Amino acid sequence: MTSLLVLVLPDFLKEFVVETDASGHGLGAVLMQDQRPFAFFSHALNPNGRNKSVYERELMAILFMVQKWQHYLLGKKFIIHIDQKSLKFLMERRLVSSECQKWVVKLMGYNFEIQYRLGLENCAADALSQLHSPVTLMALTIPQVL
Repeated sequence: MTSLLVLVLPDFLKEFVVETDASGHGLGAVLMQDQRPFAFFSHALNPNGRNKSVYERELMAILFMVQKWQHYLLGKKFIIHIDQKSLKFLMERRLVSSECQKWVVKLMGYNFEIQYRLGLENCAADALSQLHSPVTLMALTIPQVL
C-alpha cells in the first residue's frame, strides 16, 4: 500500500480481487487487479455494529464493499480475500441469524469466490479498518530534582 505511488485504472478484461477486513471500530477494503490497488474503502461502525460478532462484522465488510463497488463487480467473477476462515464457506452453511440471512441474499446475484488469507497478508484492508479506532496517547512524566 505504501510502495505504490499511483492507483491503476481498472481493466474489465482482467479478474478483480478484493481484500476486506473488519476491526472492532471499522471496515476496510481494497479493490485490486494484478496485485495493484485502484480503489480503497473505509467505513466507521456505529455502536450497534461494534457490538456484533467478528463473523458478522467481517460479513458486513463484504456486503458494504460489494454495494460500494457494484458497478465494477456485477456480472463479473471476482475473488474476495478475507482473514475470517469460517466465511470461506459462507454460501454453503446454514445461517442462524435472520440479519445474516438478509445480507447473504443481497450477495446472491454476484459471482465471487472467498479465499482465506492470514491477517498479515491482508495488511492494506486491515489498516483501512483500523482508521476509526480511538487512539489513546499517554505520556509518563518523571520529575527530577536539580
